[in-house]
Parts: sequence; structure tokens; C-alpha cells
Amino acid sequence: MKEINVQDFVEKLDDEDVRLIDVREEEEYQEVHVKGAELFPLSKIREGELPEEDDRHTFVICRSGARSAAACEIFENAGFRECTNVAGGTMGAVEAGEEYVE
Repeated sequence: MKEINVQDFVEKLDDEDVRLIDVREEEEYQEVHVKGAELFPLSKIREGELPEEDDRHTFVICRSGARSAAACEIFENAGFRECTNVAGGTMGAVEAGEEYVE
């Protein structure tokens, strides 16, 4: 599984070929999330429901990096071509100064 630290991830967010999937639960997402993140909870992913893959590089984020790592493994096993875990997660991105929604 590919992994990226928060600082390098923040630099990539301006790229149009980037998709960000937040795998936390809806309540957590509503509290705070990185601007532009799509909600797709890990609980749904574990039930076999997967987002449609597109041509963009997919970055997966959660609160700190553990659930997103699990989601990346599932995505890779399902054949996703470009999938990277964001180590440090949403909290790390917010602390690094990335734009977020409350």
C-alpha cells in the first residue's frame, strides 16, 4: 500500500487529478473534513460497497490514518490502480494548515 505524509499530501491537493475519499462515519465528517473530501464510510466499504473508480489518483483519509489504511487495502484488492493512504489523517491536515470545513 502506498502512503503519503500530511505535508506532501497537502501539496498535492491542488492537482486536478486528485480525488480525496474520507472513510470516517458521517458524524465525524460533519464535524470537520478536508475541503473537497468525499464521504464514503469504511463501514460501507467493509460491507462490499465501493466508490466508483475514476481516472484520478485516489487519496484515502480518516482521522489519523488507521481506517484509511484498511480502506486502501480493500480498494487495492478490488483493483483500484492509484490509491494512497494519508498518514496523519484529517487531524494532521488541519494542523498543517489545509483548508477544512466545519
